[in-house]
Amino acid sequence: MPDNDQQKKSDSYVPPDIGAIGSLFFIMFVVLHVTCGLSWAKARGDTTLFNLALFLGGVGAVLLLIARIPLYRQRRFFTLGPRSLSGVYRKLYFTAYAFIVPSIVLLVLLLLAFR
Repeated sequence: MPDNDQQKKSDSYVPPDIGAIGSLFFIMFVVLHVTCGLSWAKARGDTTLFNLALFLGGVGAVLLLIARIPLYRQRRFFTLGPRSLSGVYRKLYFTAYAFIVPSIVLLVLLLLAFR
């Protein structure tokens, strides 16, 4: 009798070499878009990129606050990293940093572009 409890394999497999090439093109596109946006902002005095950086940082800060709620309930305010978090809160922690890091990078690029 076959075992029906086996895990089903996902059909969405991307080979590592194709993933590396795709991520390289994605990173090139993002860098090109940001640098063109920086030159546009500098020439026109546009604050859209600054507003975007602040929005991303704000969303990241709120997500980080929500992710750390279990630690705050335990009165553990000064723990570093997601080691003490579990499940959804750990995913929220990493998602928060996925918003915070681009915000910081964009703010630094804007600072360097307007110097």
